[in-house]
Amino acid sequence: MEICAVSQSFYPYAGGVSYYLLWLGRKLRKQGHKLYVVHLRPLKAPAKDVVEDIKVYRVPETSLDPRIVSGYTRFKELILKVFHGEESSEEKLINKHLYGFNEYFAINKMFADKISELYDETGFDLLHVHDFQVLLMGSMLRELKIPKVFTWHIPFTEEVPKRWREFIVQHMQEYDRVVLSTRVYVSTALQSGLSWDKVRCIYPFVAVEKVKVSRFRKKYGLSREEKIILCVARIDQFKGQDILIKALPRILEKEPHVRCVFVGNGSMTKDVLKASEKKQYEERLKSLIHEMNLKDHVIFTGHISRSDLMQAYKACDVVVLPSIMEGFGLAITEGMAFGKPVIGSAVGGIKSQIWPGVNGYLVEAGNVTQLAEALVKVLSDKELKEKLGRRAREIYERNYSVARGVKDNIELYEDILGYNWKK
Repeated sequence: MEICAVSQSFYPYAGGVSYYLLWLGRKLRKQGHKLYVVHLRPLKAPAKDVVEDIKVYRVPETSLDPRIVSGYTRFKELILKVFHGEESSEEKLINKHLYGFNEYFAINKMFADKISELYDETGFDLLHVHDFQVLLMGSMLRELKIPKVFTWHIPFTEEVPKRWREFIVQHMQEYDRVVLSTRVYVSTALQSGLSWDKVRCIYPFVAVEKVKVSRFRKKYGLSREEKIILCVARIDQFKGQDILIKALPRILEKEPHVRCVFVGNGSMTKDVLKASEKKQYEERLKSLIHEMNLKDHVIFTGHISRSDLMQAYKACDVVVLPSIMEGFGLAITEGMAFGKPVIGSAVGGIKSQIWPGVNGYLVEAGNVTQLAEALVKVLSDKELKEKLGRRAREIYERNYSVARGVKDNIELYEDILGYNWKK
């Protein structure tokens, strides 16, 4: 099979979808298939590239008009906020052209043109579009007579205003199959009008590299006696790093030898399009740490290599994701892959991954007290910590491993292309 995948970003630019496509591409290649990737071009990146034998095409080939970038960003951020419960205005949907839809449409059209060009060149077999930033590919490429799959990577819940859900489903209907990451999201999409015969539920998956001995503690000056709380997330106000910082004094009262390690930088979008917003939040976090006298208990690593990230998971005692809003929460999945107890906000896909009292604990988003209490409970009880970690690893292997995820995707492709494809 030859698959063309489309997304806003792709490796080496950080993000859950970026890694998702990289891991999928690796496994597809090993099984004799081919993956092309089309994604938004960051500043100074080449228009064409090859990443691990995956041919990458970046849109557009020339620089983007800042006005188009601004409008595109405004509308896609509006979708993000609506589906994470941070925005409920139906007026903004009705008057979407005032909120960046025209520019969003223009960038989607750039993607569609590149995909048409690539199809003429390669004749790939199937188009797989990833997430809301490039939702319009289905309707724009209606004349491209190949199967089209769309994967929605963020929440899709009943709390979202009905008109917004119907707007998204209207565009989802243009695809032959629509993939959502939890059964709750599938149910809501069906209630919002998505055809029953189009929908599939495929859990996200992550790949982790084995680490025999972690050098992470030595690299960042962490003693063996210190317990590590690890938070892996881009620096973004919706990831809730400030909530974890506020919880630290309460944790330190019970467990004084604790260090909180924040791993991550801005997303590609934040770095390229919204650098000032990212910087303001970073400054807010630094001020909070200074005000609460926590300098000796907090480490910000910024972006680190994949190898160092694996060592961080290996070294830590607990993985926490205190997001205010979240699509799936792959940091939780990665923590489970390393056999670590996981604590997260009861939002988005985090809710489907954490089984309270089994592999970790769920807390109310933004609730400093609950977060502190859950972390103290795990950090102060070695036997509990080990039990939660063992079950976390079991849940990862069963539900979120790469082998499971790739199998589900390939079965989807074979189903849509015809069962005799393997012949």
